[in-house]
Amino acid sequence: RAGSSEAISGAVRLKMLSRVLYFVACIAILLAGAAEAFTTPTLGSMLTSRRAAVSTLQMAHHPNPKGAKKARKNRPRKSRPSDINRAAPPFNPDPLAEARQSLPDFEVVGSNDMSAFVKVEQDGNTFYHVKTPFLAAN
Repeated sequence: RAGSSEAISGAVRLKMLSRVLYFVACIAILLAGAAEAFTTPTLGSMLTSRRAAVSTLQMAHHPNPKGAKKARKNRPRKSRPSDINRAAPPFNPDPLAEARQSLPDFEVVGSNDMSAFVKVEQDGNTFYHVKTPFLAAN
């Protein structure tokens, strides 16, 4: 029995020794990482880390389309026969077109009304400005 107890204690010692060695190895690794944080970087380490950062970075190879180009790219396609053979809408798509045509482009002001304007000529162009600013009625 005495020999078996020594064998058990030897196994326990071996297990304890392996745990201690494992703990010491972990501490050594942590200290090595902490010591590296306080050292000045060398040119070789800077180039290696920079190359690693560039190789892992995923960069775009072309810009995304903007504005009208994107709208044209994403417009709905007329793929079905019901889309292809669709008739024009029954309503007027531009309801203000008739109103714009009926309005005059400019209004002729009579000579009697010119007293409220000042004639200004700049670069061969003639402009008429109002003498007094518009005041709202009180």
